[in-house]
Amino acid sequence: MRSKIFLRLHSKILLLIILFSFTNAQEQYLSPDDVKNEWQDYTKFQREELVNFATFLYNEGFYERALLSYFQYLYKYPNDELQMATYFKIGKCYENMENWDLAKNYYNRILNESLVGGVARKAAKYQLYYIDLINKNYVSLIDSTKDSKDPYELIFRAYAHFHSLQWDKAQQAFKASEVIFNLNYYSKQIRPWYRAINTAKNAPLKERNTALLSSLAPGGGFLYLKQTENAIGTMSSSILLYTAMLTSVSLSQKGSVSIIGNRQKTSPISYNLNEESLSYPVPGSLSLSSKRGASIMAPPALIALGLYAASMWKTVYDIDGGNKKLVSRYAGNVSKKLPIERFMDFETPDFIIK
Repeated sequence: MRSKIFLRLHSKILLLIILFSFTNAQEQYLSPDDVKNEWQDYTKFQREELVNFATFLYNEGFYERALLSYFQYLYKYPNDELQMATYFKIGKCYENMENWDLAKNYYNRILNESLVGGVARKAAKYQLYYIDLINKNYVSLIDSTKDSKDPYELIFRAYAHFHSLQWDKAQQAFKASEVIFNLNYYSKQIRPWYRAINTAKNAPLKERNTALLSSLAPGGGFLYLKQTENAIGTMSSSILLYTAMLTSVSLSQKGSVSIIGNRQKTSPISYNLNEESLSYPVPGSLSLSSKRGASIMAPPALIALGLYAASMWKTVYDIDGGNKKLVSRYAGNVSKKLPIERFMDFETPDFIIK
């Protein structure tokens, strides 16, 4: 009897323990706060891994794959604190891929969505100036930086003036940026530009009188302007025309019967025919002579004279364009030696989880 009572009591105790454990288990795993806390560390790890992976791809130059990671980040973490930095990195990827329109699109999104005066906003504006400079949109760049007091903007403005061959304005912009920077580091970067501008001002340009004298020889004026294709074309055409004049001849006939007439009337077609059976005379002798007549030489001579005069006129007419190309080549060489990237050390938004 006692054993039965003990078994019943033991069963009830086991049942209570099971129910208590089940209740605690439900409270432990079904609570939203517990689930959130449990997965918080895991999602944080995922976010850090995605940031590190995207940064690795960008640094290694895999811009297309990096773009996928940046877009994935925006999808998984909308309105995140790194949103502007992500936009900036996307813009840089497109910029490195020379997809200028898409790069400008994301830089403009930063300008529209970021805080005024923020790091991302300033960096995006500088990158837009850089794209204008690379794509030779000098007028737009100069207009956008008018009356600016920002040293970086003045640097972009100076480069635009220099490439537009506006030496004095370029020098003024460089001096203004040097004053605002007020650091020896930037002064060292800017000083070579003063020498380059002075060299451009005193560059030996082509002169009209020299070009005209060079044009006395066919194609000489074009060679003076370093227009090789035009020079070769003029020389070749002149040689052909002179050859045509020297080899042009006219034929004249000595005899009483025209050789232009019917051949049967000029000579008998049968050996047994004699002059008595013919109603027309047969010449005893017939010879041709050649000579160079003025009527034959006139057309190529006139063409050669016209070509000669046209080449002289074009040489003088192109002197300004030739000088501009000469100085533009010099400006391009200077920019390669002193690239704008030397000044692009401004602060950019960090794609880093802090």
